[in-house]
This record gives sequence, C-alpha cells and structure tokens, in this order.
Amino acid sequence: MSLLSICQGLAKNVGMEIPDVVVTSPDRSWAEALEFANEVGEELLRRFDWPQLFTDHTLTGTGADVALSMPSDFDRFPAGVNVRYSGAPVRSLTHGEWASLTAYEGKPRYFLLSGASVRLWPFLAAADEAQTYYITENWCDGGATFQADTDETVFDDDLFTLGLIVRWRRQKGMPYSDEEAEYESALQDFANFSGAARF
Repeated sequence: MSLLSICQGLAKNVGMEIPDVVVTSPDRSWAEALEFANEVGEELLRRFDWPQLFTDHTLTGTGADVALSMPSDFDRFPAGVNVRYSGAPVRSLTHGEWASLTAYEGKPRYFLLSGASVRLWPFLAAADEAQTYYITENWCDGGATFQADTDETVFDDDLFTLGLIVRWRRQKGMPYSDEEAEYESALQDFANFSGAARF
C-alpha cells in the first residue's frame, strides 16, 4: 500500500476529506500526516528485528587494523550471529574487552561495533573477506522516509495504517485507546508471524 493509500485510510477513520495527494499537498493536515507516517515507520523499524529488513554486506580487509564501514543504510545488527568468517561465527566484544587485545593479522574471532563501523580481531588480510548480516534503515521505497505518494512500506499495510491512526488521534486529542490496543495486538501478531525478534 502506498503512502497515499495509507493516508486515505486515515482520512476515512478520522472524518477528514480523502486526499488526492499528500507529499505536495498545500494542506497543513497532510504535511502533519506525512510527518506522523514517517514516525510510524521509524517506530516499527525500532520495535522489532523484522526479517524483511535483513540484508547482507561483505567486509573487505585492508591488511591493517582499521575500522571497516558498514553501508550508509545500516541501522543495527539483529539479535544472533551478525558477523561470520569462512562460515564460522565471529563473536562481539565490549569496548572494555576490546581494549585488552593486541592487534595482529589473521582469521577473525571477535568484532567490535562502534557506530556504523566494525573492527575485527585478528584483523583481515588485504582482500580477505568477512560477511555481515544487518538491519537496513530503509523501511520504504523512499529509503528511511516517505518521499513520494507512491512510496510503499515493507511493513503490512493494515498495521501501518493502524499505527498512523493511533498517532494522529493521540496528537489531535481524539480518543485513541481502542485503536492503540488494536494496533499493539496487531503489531505483536505480525511480529510473531514473521519471526521478528523484539529489539
């Protein structure tokens, strides 16, 4: 379902005139709806490790003890094994644990995530590779936010619409407890169905 369809669903629920456009609408209400829709997308991204947001990335060694950058769409590592070398898991360490290690080149056994960069111990030889599994921040066609009325979210359409309705009604001082209960129940159901882990 597109952003426009989601906002049309909102309009039907709260008694607004059904819009023909959202992103370019001069109506302040639809500018607000766009902001709230982006907040719903960010909330859904944050609440669970959704399998539809999992993606792969290869870290390529330089032959030096340096931090290797994750892609620009990196949000976080999901629960579980996130880094592998030659099919074997590479375990994460805390900053304190990392500080006790002496750098050398070899087959990585540990990693340290700092922001959107990964350091490996031992560090990779030049052109050697390790694989990562991460969650992208791009929850819709527009990336990390809706950019056009035709952009579609990777989340379930009905779930997303419910989230927007709850946020709209709450922000406008309208009753929303029933809608919120329905949204939270649906959120848990969809997470269970997809095998998503709570973040």
